[in-house]
Amino acid sequence: MLHGVFERLPFTRLKGFIWLTLMLLLIVVLLGKWSQLNEKLEETKVKLTVSNFYNNAVSLRNLWELNDKPNHITVDNIDLSFTTLGWPIVVESRQINCTKMWILLSGEQVVSPYISLSNKKTVNSSGYNSCEYQIIDGKGLELSYENETIHIDGFLTRITL
Repeated sequence: MLHGVFERLPFTRLKGFIWLTLMLLLIVVLLGKWSQLNEKLEETKVKLTVSNFYNNAVSLRNLWELNDKPNHITVDNIDLSFTTLGWPIVVESRQINCTKMWILLSGEQVVSPYISLSNKKTVNSSGYNSCEYQIIDGKGLELSYENETIHIDGFLTRITL
């Protein structure tokens, strides 16, 4: 009787080893797929934010036209003006207020759902600074004005150090 137990023991160990190996392989494959899915979700979030910015800018431009092209209006307690072509802009101290532009164009009342914000003066944005919003590490959008027209560009670069 004891002899039969010892004969089945190596088979049980082999079966356990195969089961463990298959489970580890499954976990590795699922982690790889999760990483790919997470990357796609991040890219989609940036694209949706860019689209939301543009749609809200168009809505404010339409509001400008419907109200006989006023110089200033107040929306959601934010005083904004318009470029000569009717694109919304929040200028304070001769600079775009990037935080208020985020609130206005993202449609969210949360002050900073982005990771970081940078102001910069660019050659193509004559008269105005531009705003860069980093939404996810290495991914975000840029808001600038060129020839009195708003430009909203998403960037999906990954910075590795």
